[in-house]
Amino acid sequence: MIGFLLSVLSAITAAPADEPWCDFYRDGFQVSNATAGWQSDLTSSAATPEGLRIADPSPAQGSGRFFQLDWHVEPRRGATVEARLKAVSCSEPWGVALLVSDGEHEEGVTFFPQQVMLAAAGMTAPFDAAGDFHTYRVQIEGSDIQVWADGQLLLDGRGKFTRPAHASRNQLGFGCGSSNATGEAVWQWVRFQGGKVDAPQVTVPQVSELDIQLGATQVIVPGAIYRSMFKLADGSLAVADRRSSDAGKTWKPGLALQVGAYQFPDGEIVQLGFHSKQTDRPGYFSISLSRSTDHGRTARSETALLHVPDATGGTGDDGKAYEGPVADHAIVALRDGSLLAAMYGQFASDRVLVPTMPEAWKCYKYRTFVVRSTDRGKTWEYLATVAYDPNIGLESFCEADLLTLPGGEVLCFMRTGGSGGKHTPLYLSRSADDGKTWSKPEPIADRGVWPNACRMANGVLVCTYGRPGNWLAFSADDGRTWTGHFCFYNGPTTSYNSVEEVAPGELLVVYDRRQLDPSGNLRPEIVGTTVTLRRR
Repeated sequence: MIGFLLSVLSAITAAPADEPWCDFYRDGFQVSNATAGWQSDLTSSAATPEGLRIADPSPAQGSGRFFQLDWHVEPRRGATVEARLKAVSCSEPWGVALLVSDGEHEEGVTFFPQQVMLAAAGMTAPFDAAGDFHTYRVQIEGSDIQVWADGQLLLDGRGKFTRPAHASRNQLGFGCGSSNATGEAVWQWVRFQGGKVDAPQVTVPQVSELDIQLGATQVIVPGAIYRSMFKLADGSLAVADRRSSDAGKTWKPGLALQVGAYQFPDGEIVQLGFHSKQTDRPGYFSISLSRSTDHGRTARSETALLHVPDATGGTGDDGKAYEGPVADHAIVALRDGSLLAAMYGQFASDRVLVPTMPEAWKCYKYRTFVVRSTDRGKTWEYLATVAYDPNIGLESFCEADLLTLPGGEVLCFMRTGGSGGKHTPLYLSRSADDGKTWSKPEPIADRGVWPNACRMANGVLVCTYGRPGNWLAFSADDGRTWTGHFCFYNGPTTSYNSVEEVAPGELLVVYDRRQLDPSGNLRPEIVGTTVTLRRR
């Protein structure tokens, strides 16, 4: 009884006891902003009947597996963390650890099989952490920290919580947190009290002439990274090898189609491949083409011929060489029934390096141009350069999308950056003469990889783009001005999106995201989010 009273009197107050507990991990990650702050291929994590087993068997540089969340603790108010775990092995500090950081101070509570340690303060206490599961409590307040095990005080670090927080981080984390260390433990649960988790907030813009509402999100293709959406003439949708005939509510298997396909009035569908290859004729390139003559039920593969006299091969943003220009994601019909496709790459004179790529790659800034076909996609002839300016953006112009307006004007949306963790504006150029000449590109958003646009039945233009985040923007005047830019998703993603009107006033935006599964692995999935938009 006397020992119990002494323990109570020794405890720092930390968060008020009546505050609710928030689970970080319990049979899966329970907070939406949990991230794999560190997830090396040299490590593993798996949900087991005992709990989440996290293992880092390698001391190699870069190895680690650590899960974190922002928890917005006020230093003077403090917080309490509880974790139930069994340490299997730990070679050095942070090998099996719990991070507590309040924006000013931080500590790594490390669990060795036979002792518990405050890594920053250098304090240790003998304890059998490997024999069984134990419930540990860590309390922080101001410059004080204490560690308890099964209700007994192990480490009294009053005045020892003083290591400056790295980059002022305010985070809770757990797992294997050191490249130099090896470690393994089974975690049954981690919870906290006193911090605050911000639910992801999407602020839908208030636009005077538009009413915009964000709807539900559903999974379309689990376990897959981004594949774009194509809308067929009958209104059905295709995403990867899935089809929907009810505006994206349900999906079933179908022929794979992508946003760069084009459907003729008679129902035939053509879509170009991505990479072209050199032929034995200078300026001529071959490229794969898929053709469906049964409204997208089946398709056959063909080889189309490109004639782009000044085009060359080059190096992509993955460091790999390619033989010729690429056809990204846009084919539209011109007023005479011929086809216009957007491409990008380099001409022989384009020799300014992309600054975010290794110089040894010789990755040169891109040129966006259009090619025209008068024989339903069998051959394509260079028509005009839409944009090339090595002084604009990180990459000049690439990843173009095309959109035709009812009067025949063609719009071209283009990326100028997004590599190396940096972004530069999204640009728009216009052609009033079926792609022969183009206006000077003008910026319409502050970022924008892989733009995709559609025109709604009410005349509103919608453009989706991203990196960082996934975004939407709107134009009520045929693209001359843009408004309502907002980020509809800001989690892990490629930031490649596609958008279509799937019902009057209803949009579907398709993109990919990655989320932590119960085993702590980032699992990709292709999803669709509905957005309703009406003119006021």
